[in-house]
Amino acid sequence: FNRGYFALAYEKKFLTLTLLAFFSIMSFHTVVGMRDAIVYSIENGASIVPFVRTYITLPTTFLVGAFYLSLQKRFGTTLTYSVVNWGLGSYFILYTLILIPNYSDWTISAEYAQTLRSAYPHFQHIINLIAHWPSAVFHVCAEVWSVYIFIILFWQVANEATTKEEAEKYYPVIIFLMSFGTAMAAYPIHYMSKAMNPGLALLSIIVPISLTLSSIVFYINRKWALDQQVVPLDHAPKEESVSLISRIRRALSQGISERVLYVSLSVMIFNLMMSLFDSCFWTRVSESASGQNEVLAFYSQYTFYKGCASLVAGMVNIYLINRMGWYFVLRITPIVSGLAINTMLFSYFPNNPIQLPETLTLMNSTYQITHLITWVFAIGLLGSYACKFAFFDPAKEIMIKEMSSEDRRVAKVFADGFSGRAGKITGGVLQSLLLSFTAAQSVLEIAPLIFVVSIAASFIYMLAIYRLRPRQDEALDPAHAVG
Repeated sequence: FNRGYFALAYEKKFLTLTLLAFFSIMSFHTVVGMRDAIVYSIENGASIVPFVRTYITLPTTFLVGAFYLSLQKRFGTTLTYSVVNWGLGSYFILYTLILIPNYSDWTISAEYAQTLRSAYPHFQHIINLIAHWPSAVFHVCAEVWSVYIFIILFWQVANEATTKEEAEKYYPVIIFLMSFGTAMAAYPIHYMSKAMNPGLALLSIIVPISLTLSSIVFYINRKWALDQQVVPLDHAPKEESVSLISRIRRALSQGISERVLYVSLSVMIFNLMMSLFDSCFWTRVSESASGQNEVLAFYSQYTFYKGCASLVAGMVNIYLINRMGWYFVLRITPIVSGLAINTMLFSYFPNNPIQLPETLTLMNSTYQITHLITWVFAIGLLGSYACKFAFFDPAKEIMIKEMSSEDRRVAKVFADGFSGRAGKITGGVLQSLLLSFTAAQSVLEIAPLIFVVSIAASFIYMLAIYRLRPRQDEALDPAHAVG
């Protein structure tokens, strides 16, 4: 960072947006931590997550997206922010104060659910989802709420409040400081893990933060006038609505360059692999945890280390991308993520030749090997996300910036719009189909099958990155250098 970055500390707009980013990412990780703790504390709860994400969360996201676009066009960003914030967040209050105290009245009995699972083993996870529908809906609302508050609405507010010059100056620092917000989110999660009622603890955190977020957005609008473009629907000009699908069709009809194809493929494969990695890892954590509080305690530590890893990776990236070039940095993520996920999945192969003792004695202290191995896998998972955030994304943006204007436009549609969603959807569909066909109770029971998929995905990922190497006719300055 040069002196110009430190001068930002005296700019009120930058400080306000940084505060909004800090509370947004803190609320994101706090809600996600509670979301996972609720579902993973259910017996075989981790195995219903692929079904929830693929068949409930995905269509819900599109419905909320359509509502968001309509609301934003008619009433502007400020009101839309509060409606989405409190509309989805209200379920957290309903779940904690009404559904949880009367859970048995709202759901089928555990005995009846077990009878159905025994009678229809290939549909046991769907039955488990229905039996715990309040928790499944919490998972959906938490995921959609966190995505809109942290990713979509935050950047909507930031883009409307800043000029192009301000954005170029503010955004790199704000993105870097988000890692600090991730690390700090560990503390409210730790607070929930120690509470007698984690749900009430969540409300005591999220309700004040939600009020703060809406107040900051209101202040930004009053101070810097967000570009709301409020138009009554009956007087709105008849403009062509261009959906993501329409943009994809238009891009396909015009042809896709090789570079756009491979950068989109690399984004899709990463999201596919991380979808598989997430499910297997958190299934392992849930199987060793005794309840919500223990899952939250682990998630608190994990979130803190994830934020620290992103901070360190971000600082390392500043050095590497200037000295070694974007292509060297681009290759780090597939190596780290591929090794991490495939090592974990290989450990679940039957008759694995690697046999470890149950305990390890070191300096008169005894450690459970299972717990240590879980943390080794956790380091691999958070390291993969840190590499994606700090290495792959900036290098990808540099590469896209060097494309022609038409390729840049198409790359944004495919790489940032379609490929990320397609990777997550593919991962969820694969897991749900494998669980249904094999009638496995846990994702870890089909780890050898997932390993085969992951190895193939890793190979495709590396091939896509190789095909993105700088061409011979490109100048080999630090931004183009081959590491």
